Amino acid sequence: MPLASIVTGDDSVLPIELRKEQQAFVIANTATIKASVISKSRKVVLIPAVDVLETNVGSVWGTSLVVVQFTSAETAAITRFSEALLEVQVDDGGKITWFAPIQIQKGTIA
Repeated sequence: MPLASIVTGDDSVLPIELRKEQQAFVIANTATIKASVISKSRKVVLIPAVDVLETNVGSVWGTSLVVVQFTSAETAAITRFSEALLEVQVDDGGKITWFAPIQIQKGTIA
């Protein structure tokens, strides 16, 4: 089951709790986190990497909850409408990457 949906042309807010060995963990406030949307095959980047900030509303890095935000312009550029992957990478002295399924839906209201 997909984590969430992105509707093209909408601002998108995707909270995700990252886990190590099935446990929440503390993400240091000095960490760098980036997120992108890629095809399920991992061959096509649908939204290039954006910074994920600790100040994003709903983020609680102390419990490994991050909130990824994409703008309406970023989602409007998507031309594939099906399942995709949210890729999240945390660099806290070493890089670790997570993938979560999402659904891309074509928005029709301008």
